[in-house]
Amino acid sequence: MSFDTMVKYYEETRVFDRVSFNSALDFLIEKYPPNLFTKLFEPGIGTGRIAIPLAERGYQVTGVDISQEMLECLGSRLTVHKANLPMFYQCADVTQLPFLDRSFDIVIAVHLFYFIKEWKLAVNEILRVLKTGGKLVLMHTGTGSEVPALNQRYKELCAIRGFQIKDIGVKSTQEVISYLTEIGYETEIAKNRWTWNQNINLKKAIEYIRLRAYSFTQTTPEKVHLSVIETLTQELESQYGSLDTEVKIPNQIYFVFTSCHSELTHNRRK
Repeated sequence: MSFDTMVKYYEETRVFDRVSFNSALDFLIEKYPPNLFTKLFEPGIGTGRIAIPLAERGYQVTGVDISQEMLECLGSRLTVHKANLPMFYQCADVTQLPFLDRSFDIVIAVHLFYFIKEWKLAVNEILRVLKTGGKLVLMHTGTGSEVPALNQRYKELCAIRGFQIKDIGVKSTQEVISYLTEIGYETEIAKNRWTWNQNINLKKAIEYIRLRAYSFTQTTPEKVHLSVIETLTQELESQYGSLDTEVKIPNQIYFVFTSCHSELTHNRRK
């Protein structure tokens, strides 16, 4: 899935606790220092919200994204950035990466495989360009400005109206972990370390859904979409009394660290 239509609201809807984020990156750097894992690749680099801080911390970052709009936003951010960061990016499909085998020391994939139909092919391509002994890191940065229960209700109301929202790629990170384990990779999870409560205004939350700022809204027919928004608004007003209410949503950043110690297993992914 391309995020071309979601660029305008991307940064403001993907917020996270800055202290937790910086602490998580410090942890990553301590585990995989840039002087040892210099060449970092981020598939789905987007606007650079993860890549830029990583480049600032010393990694040589290469990224791809299928959305030209997202990359143009990244380019604009880099233009006004004070430092000349070691970054290279291009428009490319993660299932057909334009890089030689074993090009990178470490790969960071952030919320990526939910949006790729042939996600196993994407995993294999990522592993192909990863050096033997290199590290694949899956990173989750939380749910941003979303209210998960509200998203789920949107999907339920769409189904009631005859439109079933289908997952594009994986339903959970566990599917990716299971596949990696199946093909001979080891995984380690760093969870429940960087947590916070995100205060979310219900009026803003439903407005972002109305504006189709999230991937699950992209394929809903307009008539169904507007009808669901109307019902959601009525339900929230009935439950909370006012859409100006703020709700606390538990959030966290976590990592899944992946490694392969067998060159034979790594070579089979080519």
